[in-house]
Amino acid sequence: MKTIIFHPLLEVGGGAEKLALEMHRALLELGYESRLITFVIDEERLEKTVELLTPGFKPVLDVYELPLYSELLDTLTLGLTRGRLVMLRRALLIKTLLSHVKRNPGELFIDTASHVPTPVDIAYVHVPLVLPSVNTGLVRKTYNWLVRRVADSLTGDTGLVLVNSSWTRRVFESVYGSRYRVRVLHPPVDVEYFYSNNAKRDKLIVTVSRFSPEKKLESILTVARHLTDYKFYIIGSATRASGKVLAELRRRIERNGLENVEIKTNMPRVELKAVLARAMFYLHPPYPEHFGLSVAEAVAAGAIPIVYKDGGAWTDIVSVIAQDLGYVKIEEVPGIVRRFEDKFELVNQLRTRGHEVASRFKYENFKHGVAEVIKQFNP
Repeated sequence: MKTIIFHPLLEVGGGAEKLALEMHRALLELGYESRLITFVIDEERLEKTVELLTPGFKPVLDVYELPLYSELLDTLTLGLTRGRLVMLRRALLIKTLLSHVKRNPGELFIDTASHVPTPVDIAYVHVPLVLPSVNTGLVRKTYNWLVRRVADSLTGDTGLVLVNSSWTRRVFESVYGSRYRVRVLHPPVDVEYFYSNNAKRDKLIVTVSRFSPEKKLESILTVARHLTDYKFYIIGSATRASGKVLAELRRRIERNGLENVEIKTNMPRVELKAVLARAMFYLHPPYPEHFGLSVAEAVAAGAIPIVYKDGGAWTDIVSVIAQDLGYVKIEEVPGIVRRFEDKFELVNQLRTRGHEVASRFKYENFKHGVAEVIKQFNP
């Protein structure tokens, strides 16, 4: 069987792009003929991104030039919605990619980027494009109207919908009901790379996140004000769109005299591994991640995770370790830290349990899941 994966912009280099590459790799290793179709802006950047996300792997790529309308959509994204049209952009580009390829007998089409159950055999939905919204502002209303129009035009008879967590499954089914077959396939995590059983930890609390407004990273500063004996690292990749968020964080750090907080941008992967291996806690901001790759990596590295009690990072990762490691209000976090910081035996037990949970997300388990899925489509 031939498998074709559609993913419009691998150069973005995020979790969705890593998933597409890892699925492609798994299919090749399982003995299937596979190719990955994408658009390209900068070929050198594409090569670097692939090497960063899947070191040593050489994907079989079919590359097309980016459509002109994508540049226009970028302008609208930055000018009107502060980046909220990123998912919409992916969905529109998937539609264009699908039009480039004529299906031949025996081919399996896989969409890993549209966030919509498109008319393919398998659609991997990281975050449903259509979501309920309580925001009644004009921009949000316009965005929701546009999203629904696009989603309706893309939605089709998907053979199977894959989602990244049980939480995402509930969100998807709240939008689409029981119309589709849905299965959870957790993204692969580099568990072996990040693994650390180091019991001697620094009084260090680490956060790894995109520098974007919806992540509410300013909430980490609230915790830092109450835990002055801890060092806080806020780590993430910085892009042109990160400027306002970074500037506001730095302004608040200076205004409040938070000498225990450091912002670290574009940290090399090997350095991130070392930091997580010596951090006592990992703190995620009050944002419901659909899976939470950075949370899983921190757990593999032996940091004790504290996350918001919503989203896939809570339901599929942290709540399975301990119910006491979740918060509803950010003001609860200092108390959670104090509750565990001196209980060395309990912390070691939590670290061991965390390693057990993280092991579920190993690449080999992901590959096994891919094999089980593809078997459903074998003639």
